[in-house]
Amino acid sequence: MEILSIAALCLVVTVLCKLFDAQKEIALYIKIAAAALILGGVILYVSPIADTINTIFDKAGASDTYINILFKALGICYITQFASDICKDSGEGALAVQIEIAGKITLLLLSLPLFEALTDLVTVLLGI
Repeated sequence: MEILSIAALCLVVTVLCKLFDAQKEIALYIKIAAAALILGGVILYVSPIADTINTIFDKAGASDTYINILFKALGICYITQFASDICKDSGEGALAVQIEIAGKITLLLLSLPLFEALTDLVTVLLGI
């Protein structure tokens, strides 16, 4: 049922932005406010997801470090996409691409411990 509320909000915001088409700044502020409101509402559903992921990782005997990396990566993805979309809506496509590149590099840096652990595991399995 929540998706209906989100969809309705997005439709209302779209209409408002079209009404303020001449005042691009006001339309941008409306979009940012709506995006923040939606993000705030969606964050309420993160707790059950986090609990389920923690349960899965506990059953697998995985380190808490991997869970932290997973959630940090998810946060980086959302923040990067949000900022990139705002820049694109503002007509700053080049800046949006730079944000996306920075997000990808940040994800790569964050995932280095996973690559190291994978390399160690393969080394142990192959007996090298």
